Amino acid sequence: MNQFTMPSRFYTDAAYFDVEKGQIFHKTWQDVGHISSLAKPGDFLTVRIADENILITRDEEGTLHGFYNVCRHRAHPVASGCGNKRLFVCPYHAWSYRLNGKLQAAPNSENVGGFCKSDIALTEVRLETLAGFIFVNLDKDAKSLNETYPGVEEAVLKACPNLPEMELAFEDRFEHRCNWEVSLENFNECYHCAVVHKFLTTQLYAAETYRADISGNVVKHFLARIRDRETHGDLHCWYLWPNVAIELFPMHRSVSLRHISADGPVSTTYSYSWFIDPNLSEEAKAEVNSLCKQYVETTANEDAEIVEAVQVGLNSKAYDTGPLMISEEITPSSEHAIAHFQALHRDAIAPALAEAEQVPA
Repeated sequence: MNQFTMPSRFYTDAAYFDVEKGQIFHKTWQDVGHISSLAKPGDFLTVRIADENILITRDEEGTLHGFYNVCRHRAHPVASGCGNKRLFVCPYHAWSYRLNGKLQAAPNSENVGGFCKSDIALTEVRLETLAGFIFVNLDKDAKSLNETYPGVEEAVLKACPNLPEMELAFEDRFEHRCNWEVSLENFNECYHCAVVHKFLTTQLYAAETYRADISGNVVKHFLARIRDRETHGDLHCWYLWPNVAIELFPMHRSVSLRHISADGPVSTTYSYSWFIDPNLSEEAKAEVNSLCKQYVETTANEDAEIVEAVQVGLNSKAYDTGPLMISEEITPSSEHAIAHFQALHRDAIAPALAEAEQVPA
């Protein structure tokens, strides 16, 4: 039986993006970085998850925390960027918060009857780690990371035991002028690889070796490196619904984290972060850095151009849906992972759509 893509309105209509914020991004595990970025007490970083501003800290005891980056007084953010601090002082009225989120001081509060500092703290969000990566979830009732992605941490650490100790080697961000689903669907198939990515398929991966294993919230992708496999390894990639992937990258067995951030209905940020073994030789580190630069200059730019062109086509009145390449078996030229992504997407937003359809106009 033929399967088709989602209707184009899902990629173009701002109303659907509003539903996705509440039903997907506010209810799923979102990667916010590697533990190496918060190595010392006082280290912090801020991130956006759809329309929410989040603060991540490491306190004096070494515990990681996640908070909504919103002062409990008059709602101003208490931090920006990243760095190291002992206290977070709100730039609006100078309320200050400790690394564990508890209120330290509020000017003039001693003159306010019934004001109790111990009752006030930044609002926490759930935070867990997986193979050295930090994830947060805005849904307090969501299943744990390991329940959501069963077996992934074990498989990743079996393939790369020192991932939690790795260090950042290279990072870059690309603006994708498209809906986030266009970026994700492009990532989740290799049907286009030999057509679009000449550097990738002549220097790194053998496109004909592509395979995918699909289960629950995870798609495991594989591509064999063309040469020097013993030194560099193959590509093993775990895509984690909805918008992150952990790749064992075939260059001195480095690790690449991909994060696709939905900034708006047709605005997406595609982030690349490469991590390496700190014990690699300087020559090997330079090789990884050189490949990363070449990768973003070729493959990343090619993907950015492709997804932008697709978004233009999705706005055409000539297009609504198209047939997916769903063969009996998963092959390098099939699109089973896209069909699976769209099924997860449909299941996630269906309750909100059903509720909206019951509301009288």
